[in-house]
Amino acid sequence: MDLLRGLWRRKLMILLVTLLFSGAAAFVVLRDNPSYTVEAQVLVDNLETPFSRAQPSEGADARASFDDRDILSQVSVLNSRDLGDRVVKDLGLAGKGEFDPAREGIGRIGRIVIALGFRDNPLTKSLEERAYDRYRNSMTIFQIPDSKVISIKYSALDPKIAADVANKLAEIYVTSTRETQSEPTGRARDWLAEQIDILRRKVADSEAAAEEFRAQAGLLKGTQATLGTQELSELNSQITVAEAARTEAQAKAKAIRSMLDDSGSVDASSDVLNSPFIQRLREQQIALQRNMAELSVTYLPGHPKIVAVRNELANVDQQIRNEAMKIVAGLEDQARIAQTREASLRASLNAAKAKASSSNLDEVKLRALERDAAANRTLLESFLNRYTDASARQEIAAQPGFARIIQKAVPPSNPSYPLIGPTIVLATCAGLTLGLGLAFLAEVLRMAGAYAPARPLAPEPQLGGPALASVPVPAMPGPRPVVAAMPVQLPAGFAGSGNGHVAPVNQPILSEIPETTDLMAAATHANQPLHDPAAIYAMAAGRMVGWLGNIRQSLGVQKLAITTIGEEGPDGATAAVAMARIIAAQGSGTLVIDADDKRPCVHTICGIEAGMGLSDILLNEATLDTTVQRDPGSLAHILRAGTHNGELAGLIENPRFDALLEAFAQVYPVIVIHCGGQSPAAQAVIRKCHAALLMAPGTRILDAARMIESWRQSGLRAVQFVRIGQPVRRAA
Repeated sequence: MDLLRGLWRRKLMILLVTLLFSGAAAFVVLRDNPSYTVEAQVLVDNLETPFSRAQPSEGADARASFDDRDILSQVSVLNSRDLGDRVVKDLGLAGKGEFDPAREGIGRIGRIVIALGFRDNPLTKSLEERAYDRYRNSMTIFQIPDSKVISIKYSALDPKIAADVANKLAEIYVTSTRETQSEPTGRARDWLAEQIDILRRKVADSEAAAEEFRAQAGLLKGTQATLGTQELSELNSQITVAEAARTEAQAKAKAIRSMLDDSGSVDASSDVLNSPFIQRLREQQIALQRNMAELSVTYLPGHPKIVAVRNELANVDQQIRNEAMKIVAGLEDQARIAQTREASLRASLNAAKAKASSSNLDEVKLRALERDAAANRTLLESFLNRYTDASARQEIAAQPGFARIIQKAVPPSNPSYPLIGPTIVLATCAGLTLGLGLAFLAEVLRMAGAYAPARPLAPEPQLGGPALASVPVPAMPGPRPVVAAMPVQLPAGFAGSGNGHVAPVNQPILSEIPETTDLMAAATHANQPLHDPAAIYAMAAGRMVGWLGNIRQSLGVQKLAITTIGEEGPDGATAAVAMARIIAAQGSGTLVIDADDKRPCVHTICGIEAGMGLSDILLNEATLDTTVQRDPGSLAHILRAGTHNGELAGLIENPRFDALLEAFAQVYPVIVIHCGGQSPAAQAVIRKCHAALLMAPGTRILDAARMIESWRQSGLRAVQFVRIGQPVRRAA
């Protein structure tokens, strides 16, 4: 609430900063000329089809794809100076309006900026360079994420010029993708033409060399092969035919002789029976055999007619045999002729073989020349086909390219900058945020200065002897605590006996605070550490905080109990609140728990209304968010005793209290518990803490020593004794 009230006090500063930002934004947006932004989009993809390829092949439908690196490369191409110069030249932007910033002069401020080196002098550049600089500064080209689309955005004062520039760049880029494919095709075509001329000469030379060598070596070609090879083949065929004819004639003659020798008849020989003469003899023989058979029926075998017919039949048989022998002789003559022809052919074949063997090396050389001629001819035909394809694809329009325009830029009707309403609203919000931040910072610094702790005091020297040390207080006008040393003899067996020490693990700093009896005075003393660090009570509280800081670092103390001996009063509660406020101002989170079951007054000192607190939490009638309160005078937190403070003695023994303390220890680095007087509830709380601070008047020092010894034996890590003095007036 203090922070909010401080911000409200600085409302004029917040309003001034807000109005300043709003006015500046309005001045800027109303003064600037409106600009228009257009967008064109280009799709980068392989647009080649099987029909546009020079030599379609199987699997040619699978087109090459583009990855993200290819798309980014095309973005760089679109940003290139070459395409930009072509756009400027085609649209004639040089020296036109906004593309010539130096047309109306540079101005005094511009010359100063140029002299300081923050800007180039446009007068040293040509009109084309100025136009390109304007074009490049207003152009934004980027890839749309997760796509093959490139966006071209351009801003200009004239919406038509903006659309023309974006569309012209897209068109030039698409054309350039075709040119990039047409230029290599033209270069390949020229190279192929040169190679074709060279290959034609090589083919002619190689074929002429092969024919010349063929003529020199006599390796003339026949219908299917060289003459020598063809001659060998024909001789071999003729030898085979002659050999077959000889074999056949010999076989027929041998067969006829065998039949004549075995049976004397040649009825089974087809070669004999095919003779016309033998066929006539066979007819006579058959006629005689029929006549003889007819006569045998009438006459006896010795009859002259039968004998005459038998003689004629024998004569016919002899003629058939003689004729068969003639046929055999003819066959044998044929066999001899075939054998002679075979021998002649074999001699010719051997001569041809000898000639062919001598020309093998020539044929090897000839085949090599023919292979060279064939290879050159094949390569020439391949180059001719490729040259024809390259000639057909030489035109730019015939190239498929790899980009196309999918969205043309359209002149917009509304400007893209400035957006008057949104700009002023955002500037107003920014000014309001900055004003609130400045006011917040100023208020935090003011509060930090107000809550700054007193300067730590130097440790006082220990006094020797059996008396407790007394802390001298600086001379100040008005009441001051009693500072006279009070000799007290401690009983034997107490820690520090004989040297005035009453703490078991550290040297206590004996602080004296004025005794207060009313709560208004106690609240004043609790506020002194923050509002008047030089006051007596503030100095005493600073000493106690210094002691607590030492044992926190050396002994790990986190929970401190504050109790009193003697008459009941607000001194313990005042000390607890004062220490908590100093520690909180130093930046450590601090919680003050009021565990006084007799007279809880921490909330009254802090100016907090009575209400639920520790006892209600332990009885499960309240929660932490409704019981833990903020100290109005500092950043510390306060937990009241609650509406059932009389029952705290029994509730503190409950394990629920231990769990509550452990939960607080996870949040607050320092926990200060006000226990009140020496009641059972106070003793139970002290046993659950790490250290204790005992406050008592000088008349109860011996009782305090006994109590401190009992606490030391119970396991407390540190104990501090603070003497409560009576204020006295100093003589003038």
